[in-house]
Amino acid sequence: MSKVRIGILGGGGILGAHAPGFQKLTDRCTVTVVAEPDPSRHARIRQLLGPEVILVADYHDAINHAEVDAVDILLPHHLHLPATLAAAAAGKPVLTEKVMARNIAECDQMIAACEAAGVSLTVCHDRRYHGEWMALKEVLDSGALGEVFYWKLEHNQNVVMAEGSWARSRDGIGGGAIMSCLTHQIDALRWYGGEVARVTCLTKVLPERMEGESAGVIAAEMASGALANLSINWFTRSHVGPNALWYELVQVCGTRGEAYYLSGKGTFVLLHDETNTAAVERYGREALNGFVPVPSGPWNGHERCIAEWVKHLRGEEAHLLTSGREVRGTVEVAEAAYRSAQRGQTITLPIEPEPWQSTSDGAIGTAGFAAPADPTYVVAAG
Repeated sequence: MSKVRIGILGGGGILGAHAPGFQKLTDRCTVTVVAEPDPSRHARIRQLLGPEVILVADYHDAINHAEVDAVDILLPHHLHLPATLAAAAAGKPVLTEKVMARNIAECDQMIAACEAAGVSLTVCHDRRYHGEWMALKEVLDSGALGEVFYWKLEHNQNVVMAEGSWARSRDGIGGGAIMSCLTHQIDALRWYGGEVARVTCLTKVLPERMEGESAGVIAAEMASGALANLSINWFTRSHVGPNALWYELVQVCGTRGEAYYLSGKGTFVLLHDETNTAAVERYGREALNGFVPVPSGPWNGHERCIAEWVKHLRGEEAHLLTSGREVRGTVEVAEAAYRSAQRGQTITLPIEPEPWQSTSDGAIGTAGFAAPADPTYVVAAG
């Protein structure tokens, strides 16, 4: 089969996570066109993807280009919907960076358009494809922890957006830190533990940083009956330096054991019950006395997601875990959390879709992120 020709929409910071995935698959695909209106980014794009890549200013020109078979959307969040609709109209399969869209009403339009056009819609929720996060999923699926009753998921970053950035705008980013990045944790929670039944949320807005919240806390009850505590802080350096805490944490407790993932450290399991013979055999008797590491594959989440997507485009067997229909539920939990914070009450899921309510005059900035002097700083939005 000939190589799949990819058009990338957007040349901002997140391109640095996607480009290596495509570059490792040059025997199967080629990035032919990149849409990026900012000329100052063009040199970096060519550095990441090669001098032959065609650069265009308008993402519609990339979607409709004769040398493009499928598109990877790395645009600001408010453009995920119109770009997906345009790609579906052109008959082009879509991979879009998380978050899928600003609310479930937009997700539903994206799903409907792609299904009507007969093209696939995949969301790059990379944690589901990351080796260490997958290792925790294997622990849970083995039944080693017994009945899970508690979850704790955290996300810590110091995110600073330049004046004029689309991500400073509630309309651009889809709210704030919860929709932009706590959706990593929400999506992992749903993948690991099933659907969320109800949520209560509190948020904190720091206007000097952005219109939406820079910090948020969600208390959730799962359909299983388990409790979950999710939090995000976009105004902390607690994950930086030799005595740092963590960037991301997932902790899970069950009646027969517990496990956790800690960024930069790995995935670990502790068993409580020596009569749990299958688990003891799987993880060793040492796991009865303290946490032991769980082996994991060396997979980078973005790269593995892209590899599976390219297999799918080529008609090969692929293990895609993040279709638009599947990931819609992640946006739904985040939207329910916002309704809880706004109304001061617990919200039960599912929720009814509502149109996006704009709070701006229609002018959303285009400037990118400004990274502070922080060696572990991660660009937080596509």
